[in-house]
Amino acid sequence: MSLSCKRSEYEARYANMDEKKRKRMESNRESAKRSRLKREQRVKDLVNEIATMKEQIFELNGQYNDLSQRARILLQENQALKVEKAKLAEYLDNLCSICMRFRQMQSGCFSNQPWQQAYSQMQPIITTGMSES
Repeated sequence: MSLSCKRSEYEARYANMDEKKRKRMESNRESAKRSRLKREQRVKDLVNEIATMKEQIFELNGQYNDLSQRARILLQENQALKVEKAKLAEYLDNLCSICMRFRQMQSGCFSNQPWQQAYSQMQPIITTGMSES
């Protein structure tokens, strides 16, 4: 083979290699550009998601504060109702006791009061018609 033939063969082979290298570099650039665009879009999506979550957190904090305040009020009301219940239970016990005493008085049964038993066993004094002198 002649030198010129070898040279053109060499140039053709390297021209093909240069063309392959250029195509590969072009492909790499496009791939890198797609990757950058995807990454940028992902970052934008994450920023939007963060903003949405911050709004939700703000709303939920408000709801939490409202519910916490309502819970405190309900606990106070509950405590007040428990105190009132205890007072009413005591009042009811007193009324029941009074009613029981009243029924005992009506029936004449005072077994739990010893001084009443002594009087209830006494016979009435009967006076007969005596003449006055």
